[in-house]
Amino acid sequence: MTTLKTWLGAGLLAAHAAHAQPEADLTLAFTLEAGLPVLQARIDGREARLLIDSGGAAALALRADWAPAGDAASAVMSQDAQGQLRRNDRLVVREVVLGPHALPQAPAAQTWGKAKRPAAADGYLGWGWLRERRWVIDYAAGQLQRLAPASPWPAACGSAVLPFEMLGSLAVLRLRAADGQALVLGLDTGASRNVIQPRLAQAVADGALTAEGRVLQAGAFVSVPLQVPGLDGFLGQDFFSRYRVCMDPARRQLWLQPLAG
Repeated sequence: MTTLKTWLGAGLLAAHAAHAQPEADLTLAFTLEAGLPVLQARIDGREARLLIDSGGAAALALRADWAPAGDAASAVMSQDAQGQLRRNDRLVVREVVLGPHALPQAPAAQTWGKAKRPAAADGYLGWGWLRERRWVIDYAAGQLQRLAPASPWPAACGSAVLPFEMLGSLAVLRLRAADGQALVLGLDTGASRNVIQPRLAQAVADGALTAEGRVLQAGAFVSVPLQVPGLDGFLGQDFFSRYRVCMDPARRQLWLQPLAG
C-alpha cells in the first residue's frame, strides 16, 4: 500500500509539473487622472479604480467605506508625509483582477487612511505589491509592466543603473541640486507633483538634479512642509512624465530613460 501511495503521489506531482506554466510578464494599461496613474480593476467582483502608488506602504489599500461591516480585522498604524498617524484596518479580499488579468493571489489589503484621497481612485496598489517583482512604469505609453523572475530587462530600460535606498517603505534617491546641496527624494507615483521642503525650494528651482554624475531633469517642484525625518521631498508626476522608470526592488537598483516628447 505504501508503495502504491508513493507511486500515485509521484505521478500526481509529475502531472501537475507537466501542466504548470512558467510565470509570465504582466502588462497593465493605466490612464493618467490629474497626473496620477490609475488602473481599472475588479475586487471580489466589484469594479474599482486603483492608483499605482509607489509611495504607499500597503500592498493594496481601499477607501474606508469599501468593505462591509465585519470585514475589518486588527488595525495597523501608518504615518503620512506630514507626520500624521493614520489608522488602517485590515480587510478580507479574495480576488483581484487588474484589467483582464486575475492575480494568482490577492494582495494583503487594508483601509486607506489618507485624509485627502484622489477623487479618481477607490484605493491603491503600493510598495507592498510593487516590491515583489521587477517592474517598469511608462507614463507616455500608459503602461505598468511587472516582470516574471526569469524575464530579461526590456531593452527600452537602457543600461545606466542607479542605486536607491529605503526609508521605511519608501524608495529614495540620493541626489544633488545644481548648487551641490545633497537631497533625499522619495519616488512616489502617488504624487501629482514634485514636492520639496520650503527651505530647499531655491536649490531645485531649475529642476536639474545630479545622481551618480548623471544630470536628471526632474521638472518643477512645489514647496510643502514635510515632517518625515531624513526626507527632503518627493519625485512625482513631474518626474515620472519625463522618464521611463525600471526598478529592481530586490537589488535596490533602477534604470531611467528619458521619454520622448
